[in-house]
Amino acid sequence: MSATATAVEYYNRKFGDSAQAAFIHLVREIGEIAFAMEKQNAEHAKLEITESIALLHYLAAKYNLDVPASMQALYSKKLEALKAK
Repeated sequence: MSATATAVEYYNRKFGDSAQAAFIHLVREIGEIAFAMEKQNAEHAKLEITESIALLHYLAAKYNLDVPASMQALYSKKLEALKAK
């Protein structure tokens, strides 16, 4: 099982279909990243970034979002717009 699949399964068990509960948890994790950065605690920041990414993958799965394909499409356009400036 991939790391992403493991994380999604974990959050499926924890939150079920509650994307709202997962999002609230994500916002808390983002706050923890800020706290870790403020305290210059790189290891804590890495842990909280990992949890945040896992939660985003869970939310993406709930919306049937292909993250790599969506990022490629979106950021290809954004890069082109920056090049045009």
